Amino acid sequence: MNTIQEQKLKEAFATSDFFQLLSLSLRLPTIELAEALLDGSYRQDGINILEELSCSQGDLSLVSEALDRLKGSKVDATPLLIEMRREYTRLFDDPKQPALNIYETLFLHPEDNQGAMLFISPTALNVERCYREAGVSLVRQSAEPADHMATELEFMMYLYGKKGQALQEQNNEELEKIAQQIQQFEEMHLKKWCVEFFNGLQTESTSTSYQALAKLAKTGLGHLGT
Repeated sequence: MNTIQEQKLKEAFATSDFFQLLSLSLRLPTIELAEALLDGSYRQDGINILEELSCSQGDLSLVSEALDRLKGSKVDATPLLIEMRREYTRLFDDPKQPALNIYETLFLHPEDNQGAMLFISPTALNVERCYREAGVSLVRQSAEPADHMATELEFMMYLYGKKGQALQEQNNEELEKIAQQIQQFEEMHLKKWCVEFFNGLQTESTSTSYQALAKLAKTGLGHLGT
């Protein structure tokens, strides 16, 4: 494997890790997430990933600075978790009017807010078709539509992980198929709302943690051109 191939391999796995970090950050916050933000391990993971994606030192410094504001003692994890869950609910799960729609259908078409109908919206059904064609079965444990931002990001994690495997195995046929799946999903879905979503998160959130997450996301996405 030559230097160019090694660089592509590193970037594929770093991109997979990037989407995994974003996906985990957009689920209902856990005590593990709160602890990782406080002890600096979340910051270190984020910065390492952005470095592997060849982001500029200026951008790395801005993201590092935003995440450094969260550093603290693990004894503060429970208060931080409570604060983050309140903010998560206000942002995404308010039963009357969330500050920011976390489903692609509602983000792009807020007038379509019809509860159970979200599962069978054209957007959600098309997203689920993309998952299925890539060999991913959506488990309905959380009983949420397929076009939840965290689920779409998790799908990108999966695709880029598969891309890295194909590069390792030098399987050009598989590599071409995965490249098409990534391009199709980005064009049909993610590029239509991902950057705008994180712009909205940075604007709408009053929480230091979610503002830092938005900064991390926008930096990586800007480099990837997503």
